Amino acid sequence: MAILQTQFEKFNETIKMGTYDENSTLREKRDLLISELRNSLKDEKIPNTDKALTFSKIDLGSYAMNTGVKPISGHYDIDVGIIFDITNGEYDSNKLKKLVFDKLNKHHNRTVEFNKPCITVNYASGYHVDLAIYSKNNENYHIAWGKEYSVENRKWWIADPKGLKQWISDIATEAEHKKQFRRIARFLKKWKAKAFSDNGNNAPPSIGLTIQARKAFRYQTDSDLDALIIVVKDIKGSFNQAWDQESGTLKWCIDISLPVEPYKNVYYKMTLGQQDAFYTKVVNLLEALEAAKDEESEVESSKILRKVFSTDFPLVEDSKQSNTPPYVTTGNNA
Repeated sequence: MAILQTQFEKFNETIKMGTYDENSTLREKRDLLISELRNSLKDEKIPNTDKALTFSKIDLGSYAMNTGVKPISGHYDIDVGIIFDITNGEYDSNKLKKLVFDKLNKHHNRTVEFNKPCITVNYASGYHVDLAIYSKNNENYHIAWGKEYSVENRKWWIADPKGLKQWISDIATEAEHKKQFRRIARFLKKWKAKAFSDNGNNAPPSIGLTIQARKAFRYQTDSDLDALIIVVKDIKGSFNQAWDQESGTLKWCIDISLPVEPYKNVYYKMTLGQQDAFYTKVVNLLEALEAAKDEESEVESSKILRKVFSTDFPLVEDSKQSNTPPYVTTGNNA
């Protein structure tokens, strides 16, 4: 039986992105845009008042939660919440979001997009910043949701960005337990990057994988592989079957709610077909992890894991010959 804890820890160090405090590149890119926005809004007032339009920021996403991995493409995804010191009634959500869009859409070295959950600023140098716009609303946070020219669901929606960060952070009190959880979350994201294309909503959102890892995580002393298997088994078990009218077949689907307001399904963007493909890849992942654990030769086990995670996973050298039958996946992209 192979555990390869040393290799898993080396793998983690290779793929780990770190937090904003640890990574000067992410921090500088984030701070530059926030400073620009703050300066551009310095003369703005809350409508029909003399009160200045001010905001604070909150770091969001995997880098803020310390579960980020280095992107394969080198295209960094930076998530920031812009929390305006207003109530919902003081500023129309779409108008405020449009104001932010207009203030930032003035440079030639980038493009700015008006998306449902955020304003996205894409830089030619290979990274983008997602700015989610919130109203503080007397500490009852709401997010400005909706597209620019569509009235569907376009309003202030209740949200709890701070609560989500805290829920993730509260995985454990012991430092080693927290560290292992973060490694498991990174391993899942690295698997996702290799197993799925970047086309549309083909891949499950990283926050979904993190939430499921948080719910299923059980600390395993000196064995990231065992901890990862426990989480992946739970993810597999969270799928149910539903009838697909279009194909006339049963397909696997998944519905996992945010643990905080607005409690929506984190996989809501994925089609039934995409969810079914997600299930197949999870099954393949679990098979590969269990095969790696059952393999008596550490070198052969590491070869299986390199197929799962890429060659970033260390190859064990100089191992004795294995007598275990070779692992062959039953599906694709294991």
